Amino acid sequence: MAYSILVVDEQPTEVARLVRPLQNAGYRVIGTTTFEAAMQTLAERPPHLLIAAERLGPFNGLHLVVRGRSEFPQMAAIVTASAKDPVLEAEATTFGANCVVAPRNSTELLALVTRTFAMRPM
Repeated sequence: MAYSILVVDEQPTEVARLVRPLQNAGYRVIGTTTFEAAMQTLAERPPHLLIAAERLGPFNGLHLVVRGRSEFPQMAAIVTASAKDPVLEAEATTFGANCVVAPRNSTELLALVTRTFAMRPM
């Protein structure tokens, strides 16, 4: 079974940079650039893993985690940040998510996703 992943970042180039290697690795991936579109996707096709950027317009990735996990508690979640943020990391942990500095390349991204699925079998 191929895991499904929802990638959310307000920058289309960043969405494409993350989606492409995940698809090439065999994951079913949906990418979006808005909080609202991500919420609609969560409602229609909840993923096994949510990868959301820290900043999403007036919202942030942690808002998506909270909303998504309230409906789908088994969903794994990662919030990506531009720099290490201990406060965001602590908040993410409270809601069962991992908070990391955005992966710089596809190798880091795939390793992060592999570790996430290994720690949270679906």
